[in-house]
Amino acid sequence: MKKAFLAFLAVPALLLAATAAAAPEPRAQGNANERFLVGFDRTPGAAERALVARFGATVRHAFPEQAALAIEGSPSSIGQLAREGGVAYVEKDEWRVPLGLADAQLTPSMSNGLYGLLTTRATRVHSRNVTGAGIKACVADTGLDYNHPDIAGNYKGGIDTIDNDSDPTWNSVPGDPESHGTHVAGTVLGVYNTQGVYGVAYNAQLYHARVLKNSGGFSSDIMDGVRWLVQTAGCKVVNMSLGGGFKSRTEENFYKEMRSKGALIVAATGNDSSTKISFPAGYAVNIAVGAVDRNKAHASFSNTGRNIDVSAPGVTVLSSVPSNHGSEASASAGGTTYTAYGMEYAGKTSGTSGTLVDCGLAKAASDCGANPPAGFVALIQRGEISFADKVTNAMNAGAAAAIIYNNAAGEFTGTLGAATTSDGRAWIPAVSTSGTDGASLKNSVGTSATVTNIVSSWDHYDGTSMATPHAAGVVALIWSVNPLMSNSTVEDHLFKTAEDLGAAGYDTTYGHGHVNADAAVARAGG
Repeated sequence: MKKAFLAFLAVPALLLAATAAAAPEPRAQGNANERFLVGFDRTPGAAERALVARFGATVRHAFPEQAALAIEGSPSSIGQLAREGGVAYVEKDEWRVPLGLADAQLTPSMSNGLYGLLTTRATRVHSRNVTGAGIKACVADTGLDYNHPDIAGNYKGGIDTIDNDSDPTWNSVPGDPESHGTHVAGTVLGVYNTQGVYGVAYNAQLYHARVLKNSGGFSSDIMDGVRWLVQTAGCKVVNMSLGGGFKSRTEENFYKEMRSKGALIVAATGNDSSTKISFPAGYAVNIAVGAVDRNKAHASFSNTGRNIDVSAPGVTVLSSVPSNHGSEASASAGGTTYTAYGMEYAGKTSGTSGTLVDCGLAKAASDCGANPPAGFVALIQRGEISFADKVTNAMNAGAAAAIIYNNAAGEFTGTLGAATTSDGRAWIPAVSTSGTDGASLKNSVGTSATVTNIVSSWDHYDGTSMATPHAAGVVALIWSVNPLMSNSTVEDHLFKTAEDLGAAGYDTTYGHGHVNADAAVARAGG
């Protein structure tokens, strides 16, 4: 995948290669303070805050509707606090993890990264002038490039609950920029213009909460951002392409409260190939979204299980990323150009050519042959060892570029894991392609091949993080038919019109089925 955050719940090209497991919760050095949620017998006020302070802890956020405070302090002191009168419970503050297009706007087709607009039948709805106008469709995620040409026209404002300010801009950490939130937002409501891509509900209004870093974020920071989106910004739909493995009483009550405020929270099931859905998607009050590919087949990384609601496109999805932090790639040999996806952190090139050499699984440099030609292009099969190790071995053999093809028929996206090799070298250009194309490329071994991987402001990601914004966009389309509909009515239109997949009726792999904007909007009267 490329980055995948369940926390984010993308598996690029994020967020996949298949999603990585959720990032471990950070621990402070030295004082070893940790984050907790404390529930009280009454709405916490000055006395409760004083009690927290008496045990050396600080209040991070307050959730009066849940009679709870989010605090930070020493675990030993918090253990004593839990025994004080008026304290109903203490629980961990759970860690959640995320998870030339510049010259013309791409037309959706089944062979490109906008296929989701076709398989969800959103384009049919657009032809009836239903485009999400009048609906606030919002995102809680990593930071946002709100100056991006596919974002700026719909962006209305935001909040950052990590840095505690009103600027949810993306954190451009060298080698590891926050790209997830911009990708998700582009799928929900990317602007219909003359560049790049456009979203499912491309005339909706975007409010954005930065609640995660690339490594993830605490549940309380996320809740604080969602609360602002719903209660201050007035968002009806909130996309949450993030999650984690453990439930929280405070968190569950919070999302019940958001539901009671009239909002719908649309969340990703997770990318762990698990039969247990991540939280907050796992709470029954939220809409849990799993991922399928362009053929509507279940994505192997997508979590399944009780409480999954619907499925949506989540494999090789093209969307916006912070300016000049994406890639547009291809591979060619034998007179044929193949669809390819630039691997995260791989070197950029407008065209690197060399003799195509079959390196097999590239488990060692010697797999590329005893004396390969200088500056060759390595053809490598996916499997057994990491992409980084494969490309490193090819580099050690003298490769100038690499093509990694799938060990199954379909496409995938991948990451090299870090900005450089383990010994500090810059990566060569490396791209991924389908198993079908890999088999065809093997017929061109020994001839000249070219790898292209140019800098772009768009990229392909995989993951339930990419499926969720398709579903959130469809929710916005339904609601835009009649903004006075209740959230339960909108949800009913979504579920009752989903295209049944797998076992007849509801099942724990696809839920009610693949989201169907055309049928759902029609059922709502549009």
